Amino acid sequence: MNAQLPEPPTSPIFPTVIAAMQRERLMRYMPAAHRDENVAFRFYLWNCHLSQSFHHALHFAEIVTRNALARALQRRCGVWRNDHIFRSVLGEEYTKELDRCIKQEFEQHRDDMTDNHIISALSFGFWNQIATKRFERFLWARGVSQVMPGAGPEVTRQDVHDLIESIRRWRNRIAHHRAIFDKGPMRKHQDALLLISWACADTGHWVSSISKVPAAIALRPK
Repeated sequence: MNAQLPEPPTSPIFPTVIAAMQRERLMRYMPAAHRDENVAFRFYLWNCHLSQSFHHALHFAEIVTRNALARALQRRCGVWRNDHIFRSVLGEEYTKELDRCIKQEFEQHRDDMTDNHIISALSFGFWNQIATKRFERFLWARGVSQVMPGAGPEVTRQDVHDLIESIRRWRNRIAHHRAIFDKGPMRKHQDALLLISWACADTGHWVSSISKVPAAIALRPK
């Protein structure tokens, strides 16, 4: 059975639902719906479904990228979170985030705390900081493939940084329930798969095979 979008509210409660969600929110979809409120609500439901369909791609993009960066840091300096050179390159803002996460994770796990607890607690923005120019000599001097094994020789550190940032912003847009239907969702889907593939080609192929984004895009209201 083909996936379908849910139906909009029926006429008796339609105005109440619109008021509850605020009519201004629906206005964002009116141009695509040719000013038809009912069709606009269908676009809104489609946007919700489309946002949900990105879960696998965005989940694995963040997980495998931060793990690849953490492994590279571990190879470079062992217990990277305590390395004074790493901390000096990292800078004050992100060092504070690192220390805050270490403190929080230790309070929760005590002697059972591992690097994995800290890696998962740090923001995606923290991990993108590792791909900035300030880490060029510290981590990327031997080539991008030493950090992101699936990246080809043409991929630069700046490419990695820009792609992480693009995916991070897209994830945040979805998390804040903003419209994505007219912001190039298929392109963003391909970007997420590309980032995954740079970290691990096999994982990229697998996520592509299970992703629900193409099917969700095909449900665009007529």
